[in-house]
Amino acid sequence: MSTLRKQTFWQGAMILVVANAIVKVIGAIFKIPLTYLIHEDGMGIFNTAYIMYTWMFVIATAGLPIAISKMVSESIARNNREEAHKVFKVAFYLLTVIGIIGTAVLFLGAGFFADLLNNPRANLAIMAVSPALLFVALMSAYRGYFQGLQNMIPTAVSEVIEALGKLIIGYLLAFLWLNRGVEYAAAGAVLGVSTGAFLGAVGLYGIYQVFRGRLFSKKAPIESGKRQSRTVREILSELVRIAIPITIGASVFSLTNVIDLVMIMGRLKSIGFDEIEVSSLYGSYSGYAVPLFNLPSTIIVAIVISIVPAIASAYAVNRHMKVQQTTESALRITVLFALPSAAGLSVLAKPILQLVYRNDGAEQLLSILGLAVAFVCIVLVTNAILQATGRVMVPVRNMLIGGVVKIIVNYILVGIPDINISGAPIGTNLCYFIIVVLNLIEVKKVTNVRYKLFDFLIKPMVAVGSMIIAVLFTYNRLMLYTQSNNQATLGAIVVGAAIYGLMLIAIGAIKKEDLEMMPKGELLLRFLNKLGLMK
Repeated sequence: MSTLRKQTFWQGAMILVVANAIVKVIGAIFKIPLTYLIHEDGMGIFNTAYIMYTWMFVIATAGLPIAISKMVSESIARNNREEAHKVFKVAFYLLTVIGIIGTAVLFLGAGFFADLLNNPRANLAIMAVSPALLFVALMSAYRGYFQGLQNMIPTAVSEVIEALGKLIIGYLLAFLWLNRGVEYAAAGAVLGVSTGAFLGAVGLYGIYQVFRGRLFSKKAPIESGKRQSRTVREILSELVRIAIPITIGASVFSLTNVIDLVMIMGRLKSIGFDEIEVSSLYGSYSGYAVPLFNLPSTIIVAIVISIVPAIASAYAVNRHMKVQQTTESALRITVLFALPSAAGLSVLAKPILQLVYRNDGAEQLLSILGLAVAFVCIVLVTNAILQATGRVMVPVRNMLIGGVVKIIVNYILVGIPDINISGAPIGTNLCYFIIVVLNLIEVKKVTNVRYKLFDFLIKPMVAVGSMIIAVLFTYNRLMLYTQSNNQATLGAIVVGAAIYGLMLIAIGAIKKEDLEMMPKGELLLRFLNKLGLMK
């Protein structure tokens, strides 16, 4: 990384997509062998601690990185680099204080939180993950700053460093501590999360120091009668004004997940399952189905991170056509990615679980939960669009409505013995579907984006239908000839992806302007033109 150049919206997104793909591969190398090592019971302890950490992390840092990115990009759009750097400094000190407080609360209250979550054996694991709050808070400041400059390389590098630290330290400690008991093994695995966060923060600090001089060397001239940049008080006030609603929305939904966890555990016990069975059922759901369900949405996070500064900078200087075009392109690409991901996870739930975990016990859970992938991806992008245009309270309201629906549905369904844990993914689907509908209505009001039925729904559905037929046919044929689930599943995924991509091009679902905005998109466009595939 010799330079820190500004990237286009799709260039930044693609850099993060590649980084996320690497991180997911590293995560799979960590998580999958970990399930073999500590099994469902250990994964139940691991995920109990991790959910508690996630909740505290969201409360501490969810809104500030977006606020930093938005404010920095607006300052850069107005040619004021000095103010952009001042935003970073104010946010850095604020996040440091928040991180220290969050770490102390989680560490000192580990026993209380473990009891609250109906999993007292997670005490050590919660203590082990607590330092991650401080290091992630520090990373959030750096990442928000670089993202506001519309350069995603530092974020990408730190994500890979963080994942490698978690893999190496986490799995090593889990292996070494297993002879002490599954509680210690789970705690060792979670301690890897803290170590990875520390290494990621160190990496970002190093990048910042190397490029510090050129990051804010260009200062805008002082205009007559105007300050060159806002005061610390004004910056802090604006950061808080933007961050608090985002944090409330994220923490409400994260708190909903914690309530969901407590309620699922309690409801399962109420219908006759003992503590080990409850931990195993929840471990099957959270350790097997949920990680695969989360995989596609983590790729979409690349679009989310990149879209906030892109839209915020255009909106700040009243480039409304640019806002509309970026919004339409982001939503269209999100749908084109999310629909096949949802269909693939749902249709191939059993083969994928066998391929990844050699355990298909969560087949029904994943086949239901997979459908929600499409809704989650659209929610993430629409939330980012609304936040970038200053409508930070709208996602809060919509997520609160969806979260309440999820709690009610889960309470009812999980308490039915014949449904039990399968009620959780049903509630997730209903929750995100409601949020999608509400968000899309608000995005149209704000950006005047046009939801073209053929581009946004019919064309992708035609391509997905063709993909599903190809996937099922290929899987069944390969199973017949090879008798190998791994070969049949991988072959079906490759064929399905190829058929889906060709169908998108054939029916005109991929736009010329989408390709032009991607890294080296002009080369791909020329290649497709030579083949006669792009008009």
